[in-house]
Amino acid sequence: MPKKEGSKRAERPELSRLELDIMDVVWELGECSSAEVIDAYTAKRPLAPTTIRSVLANLRKKGYLEPVPTIERGFRLRPLVNRESVAQRTLKGLIRTLFGGSPRQAIAYLLKEEAIDERDLEEIRRMLDNRRKGARP
Repeated sequence: MPKKEGSKRAERPELSRLELDIMDVVWELGECSSAEVIDAYTAKRPLAPTTIRSVLANLRKKGYLEPVPTIERGFRLRPLVNRESVAQRTLKGLIRTLFGGSPRQAIAYLLKEEAIDERDLEEIRRMLDNRRKGARP
């Protein structure tokens, strides 16, 4: 039985950069075959199909994908977690590791080091104002 995303049992190992890249393809495709993942991934960047299949097998073992049997021979792959939950967990880990757990330091770094256009700054101001008022962005 698949693990629930919100439960403690759903703690999955962190994803490598390549695993995240492959999951991005799976999230874009939705339920898909390994051949579809290989075609979509290699259309953007070269990587051996055997490597992609190995990564997909690792993602299954780690609990990020599940096989779905098909009428024809084989199976399709279904993501067990959504992009947002992985992004949230990854970002929290980065903030904890690189900025001592301080969101303020992470935001200060981004404001100092990244080019942010006026429209994005205005959106950030709006989110901060809403947060001060008790609303979520």
